[in-house]
Amino acid sequence: MRILTVFFLALLPGIAPANAAADASEARKALAEAKSLSCAFKTAIETNWEVERYNTKQQKGFKFSIEGINTGRGNAKAVSSQGASHLEMIALSNVRHFLGFTASGDLNVTSVHGQFSDKPGEFLASHSVHMASEPPRTFQHFGGCTVKAE
Repeated sequence: MRILTVFFLALLPGIAPANAAADASEARKALAEAKSLSCAFKTAIETNWEVERYNTKQQKGFKFSIEGINTGRGNAKAVSSQGASHLEMIALSNVRHFLGFTASGDLNVTSVHGQFSDKPGEFLASHSVHMASEPPRTFQHFGGCTVKAE
């Protein structure tokens, strides 16, 4: 019995990577097939240039959706309570980067990764805002996105 237990424990480390690889494959496939995503960013940091140095402070998060994802054309649409805007998309096998620009010149980048968070069906995601302001001001948001039912 002891030999069987030792054998089982020796195999155990090999099981986890196989499951992790299956989860990663499943996440990448689900992301590749997604046509709409609902995203929530709960953690946020604002960074400002103030008196010879950058200062950061916590901010409230926000929610929005990414709709009409068209991998062939490389675009989508960001939709929030404030309206909708066009997004350009860079589609890689493990991540989708969505780039948006505001009329005032701000750059928004949302990266949705083909990796599940600790919540079932939620992809890890980050959202960055680079303001076209002087002095420099940026925001970094962290959260997740789920496939939105159509």
